[in-house]
Amino acid sequence: MADSDIEDALLADGPRDATPRDRRREMVDKIVLTLGEFISGLDGRDERSRASVGQLMAILQTMTDSIASADDKTFTAIMREAALLMRTLKERQTYFSKYTIH
Repeated sequence: MADSDIEDALLADGPRDATPRDRRREMVDKIVLTLGEFISGLDGRDERSRASVGQLMAILQTMTDSIASADDKTFTAIMREAALLMRTLKERQTYFSKYTIH
């Protein structure tokens, strides 16, 4: 996924008149919300993964201002890693859902 694709996806429904820093804050907030959705979708037996994702959410929430204020290269690297993590979590969730008895 290209850097511009990540930003476009995260800003798809965001206000276009916001400052770049505000838009970046909104991106980080969306990532935190998405990670929260992943936590709620994780199997209750997988407490280690839930705890890890929860810690990451807490870190992102604490560092939102710093991330939003980072230089472009650093911000892009953080967003790329977040997109990779979310994609991996989604793939894992899809894989294990095949073996879940409903």
